Amino acid sequence: MRRMALGVALALASAAADGGPAYCIRVTSEHNADTTDLARFRNFHVWRDKKDNDLAVAIWQYLCDYETGLYHFYEVVEGPDPFAEYATMREPLKILNVYNCGYCGIFGPTVEGIYRGCGFTTGRSFGLSGWAHCATEIFYAGAWHYFDVDVRGALVKPDGTVASLKEAQTDKQLWLDSIGRIKPFFPHHGTPREAAKVADIYAKSGVDFQYRWFQGSHTADYSLRPGETFTRWWQPKDGHWNHRPEYNREKWVRDLILRPPIGMKPNHRDFTKWNHGEGLFHYSPNLTSTSRDFDDGVYSSKDAKPEKDGLRLAAKSGEAIFRIFTPFVIAPKVNDILKEDDDTDASVIALDAQGDVQVAISLDNGLSWTDVARLARPAVSQTARSDKPTVAQTIDLTKWVKGTYGYLLRIRAAGEGGATIRSLVIDTWVQVAPISLPRLKKGTNHLRYDAGDRYGGLTEAVLVLPNVADPDDLKRHAVEMPKDYDPKRKLDRIHGDVVVRLPAPPGTKIAWFSLGATFNTHQEQGAKNTDNRIAYAVGREGEAPAEPKDFTEVYKADVPTWVQHWRYNYDTDMRLDKPADVVFARFTGRPGVNVIRACLHVTPAVPHDPAVTITHGYQVGERLVEKAVQMKSPGDYTIDCDGDVESLFLRIEKPSSRAQ
Repeated sequence: MRRMALGVALALASAAADGGPAYCIRVTSEHNADTTDLARFRNFHVWRDKKDNDLAVAIWQYLCDYETGLYHFYEVVEGPDPFAEYATMREPLKILNVYNCGYCGIFGPTVEGIYRGCGFTTGRSFGLSGWAHCATEIFYAGAWHYFDVDVRGALVKPDGTVASLKEAQTDKQLWLDSIGRIKPFFPHHGTPREAAKVADIYAKSGVDFQYRWFQGSHTADYSLRPGETFTRWWQPKDGHWNHRPEYNREKWVRDLILRPPIGMKPNHRDFTKWNHGEGLFHYSPNLTSTSRDFDDGVYSSKDAKPEKDGLRLAAKSGEAIFRIFTPFVIAPKVNDILKEDDDTDASVIALDAQGDVQVAISLDNGLSWTDVARLARPAVSQTARSDKPTVAQTIDLTKWVKGTYGYLLRIRAAGEGGATIRSLVIDTWVQVAPISLPRLKKGTNHLRYDAGDRYGGLTEAVLVLPNVADPDDLKRHAVEMPKDYDPKRKLDRIHGDVVVRLPAPPGTKIAWFSLGATFNTHQEQGAKNTDNRIAYAVGREGEAPAEPKDFTEVYKADVPTWVQHWRYNYDTDMRLDKPADVVFARFTGRPGVNVIRACLHVTPAVPHDPAVTITHGYQVGERLVEKAVQMKSPGDYTIDCDGDVESLFLRIEKPSSRAQ
């Protein structure tokens, strides 16, 4: 089963005509940094020309700011892994684009990851036993420097440079002298008396240095197909957020969540104006022969053809697969926070079908499928079709897809007479970080619309996230199961090698990809004996899924001897000389590998058309304003606001395409 690949002539014609998906799109404002990629974040005009201490302080102050910063909530947990060490979110792009909240054990490593993405190649997080606390140290200008986003603190020496953790532990006067030298300065501990108390705690505390606790294989790229819109709200809209049962363990967390607006929010209200944001992908393609929406948006199909009254699926063999992908976590409407089974509305399908259809979804890019519904309606004959409107049947996929980043939807003809899909609507709610949205302020606002991934390519992202805790799931991805593997051995699940196959989706090729893993390590002086590795090899379509021989090594462990924790992460990008049908990734655990992940960036089958409509919704005083801007290609635009502004939503729309 292959996607209907377009020939060269058709591709050229399609590129010249109206319509086609818009790939890797983003809208940015002069008022906040571009969070879609850390290199773009580094290029923010406020600190573009800064370096070393000036740059480090500017980034830290941005991450502590009332409008642009992160806020303390609690643990942020996602994914199916049962072990909290691996389920806790510690991904810089996710914290900047999806959550913008956490707790110190998240901020310490993710802030290190943000700094690394901005060019500070040596850093670490650390645990402080006496305060049950975690923060960040960055190395530049020949010294370490301590930055604390969680409690909004840093210490400044007389020469203006930020002090190290060691200096914070050994120089009590430094705490007192730093008051008034830098902002913010420990807002809840900023008086001389409180600062002295914290200094004493630091002096008496043991330190646990953590190496590369942050992850780095996620993406912020997304695309819009003709007939699709994506709307993001700065504030909670309809109660959608990524609730986890872990948030019910402690009363103060439950009480915080239940405080209006219900959901994730800061427990220090003075630290930020934000709670959690929400987003909605609304996909409503025109499936008739008057539009190219089907060809432009389908993932793969077999014996499926757009006709006058809808998409015709041939009897027994007809099927169409659509892909729902979001770099933002799919978030249900949380009804009762104490009940997991009453969440609703995470992703809802409205399907108007004539004839019987079987609906299934896949959460692993088509390696396995789960039937979710069978819809039965009287078939309409080819010679006497009805034009009478019918009511779409809805399927709520919440229990399968909440907390994930996408799925494949398969619709098959299930009856003898085939089926016609008259309409299809997919509404998928996500959680978004308000700090990532392009803000407006009073006066003339300079904004920009762009398209392209971090390397300037027009690609689609494909997340591949094998669950190493689940042997059945790992088996679907692995060329063969690792010889020394025990999922119950939490600290070192795999000893030796595991090779996973990473194929491009139908009709596409892999342009570049990210690989990452969570490894076990020896500690302190024993760290030099750590020999974990990552390698890859390129394969060809149609080859048997056997392990290739020619692997290129892209990572060999070089763990510093100051590490004092048993696990770390490593993630890296690979750009291919020629696009590939499939790549193989080999992860070697010596002493162990526990989590593996990949993100493929593939060249799509359908050419790029960047034309979109961008709508900013905002409030000036009591007046609600919607400003729509038509953009045929990437470029700059402005919005004038004649008063103080409260941004409400941003909508990007890709209209349906016309048939040629």
